Amino acid sequence: MHPDLERLLDLQEKDLVLLDSDLRLKSLLDEVVALDAALARARDDTQAARERVEEGVRKREELERIIEGQRIEQERRRSRIEQVRTAREVQALMSEMDQARSVVARNESEWVKVSDLVQQQEAVVREAEERLHALENDQDGERARLGEAIATLEAERAVARKAREEAAAAIDRSLRIRYDRLWSSRSTVVVVPLRGEACGACHTAIPRNRRSQIRAGLIVEGCEACGVILYPPNGEL
Repeated sequence: MHPDLERLLDLQEKDLVLLDSDLRLKSLLDEVVALDAALARARDDTQAARERVEEGVRKREELERIIEGQRIEQERRRSRIEQVRTAREVQALMSEMDQARSVVARNESEWVKVSDLVQQQEAVVREAEERLHALENDQDGERARLGEAIATLEAERAVARKAREEAAAAIDRSLRIRYDRLWSSRSTVVVVPLRGEACGACHTAIPRNRRSQIRAGLIVEGCEACGVILYPPNGEL
């Protein structure tokens, strides 16, 4: 086998180790993202519930101010009754008071509904806060486990990266660039064996002369169809 092919196979093996580390690290990070998303949803739900309570409280307080103002105005009307002199004026003032009393009653009824709703919403807030706290507590152990696993895997990946760089440094620059381009564009290995008379990746037939040269270790050649770099399997002549 051509010496460059042996070095390429060594580099590819180290790239596969590095790729496995990357995939496992991504899986762990995805788990962290999922935990974050669940926590964010719980926090959003809790905040939304709090905002609904705040809105209800503001509405209730506004109704209280309106009702209080209307009651004060009613007291003024009662005082004015003692000052009016004609039956017509009294009747008009009484009619005005009746209408105002009806408005106050409606506002008081609305205040009761809003107060009931605020109480219900406060219960929803308590439940949301309890769920949030429970979720945070439940995630503590899982986050600790993931943190340890990620730290271990990152250390493992650093070792694999260093080994990969050392293997790459031993390869001719132009050949390494060719390999790197192939590796970045494919989802599978890029240095593949001949399979009989064909490419081991795409099964395209390789001309006899080129097959002989590859098997004799005279050239580093690729498949014209898919571009992979070909090598002779061990023991194949």
